[in-house]
Amino acid sequence: RDRYMNLLMLGHSILAFYKQERLGGWELTNVSKQGVIAKEGYQRLLSEPELLNDKDAVLIMFGINELYYQMKVESIITYLKKIIEFIREHKKEIPIILCHVIQTAETKRLKPDRIEFVNLEMDKLAKEYSTLILDWRALYRDQGEIQPEYTLDGIHLSKKGYDLFSQTLLDLLNNNISKE
Repeated sequence: RDRYMNLLMLGHSILAFYKQERLGGWELTNVSKQGVIAKEGYQRLLSEPELLNDKDAVLIMFGINELYYQMKVESIITYLKKIIEFIREHKKEIPIILCHVIQTAETKRLKPDRIEFVNLEMDKLAKEYSTLILDWRALYRDQGEIQPEYTLDGIHLSKKGYDLFSQTLLDLLNNNISKE
């Protein structure tokens, strides 16, 4: 039997509350924490580069907390870039997935245009560094925000939301990352 591929998940509470250990042919190493920002994710990698050992891909999810904390968009992008560059230095060819910031009814007060700007900047990073993008379109309704049944509180995902997230992530992994 083939070995499982291993995905490192690094991000904030949406990932931290994701309790699956496996997804399809993937084993998940989830080191995400509630309330963290990209700078802390970068510092975690600096202090624990061994997190990248035996990994076949990395999922990075940051941005929403920085916007909540009224931080500059540039700092999100700067630290995402540092994370990507660090990963590339240690594992040149590893597939990296950047996750867009989710739009919800709750995030409307954060100015959806700021979220859209961050997501567009992530798209530029994805082009520059040849990373994949996980967007949230599967969970959105026509207004471009998450459908109520996919969220518990307007931010965090419900069971149904995590089920759809799992399917979206698995499709992205299966369609873009080859098993050697």
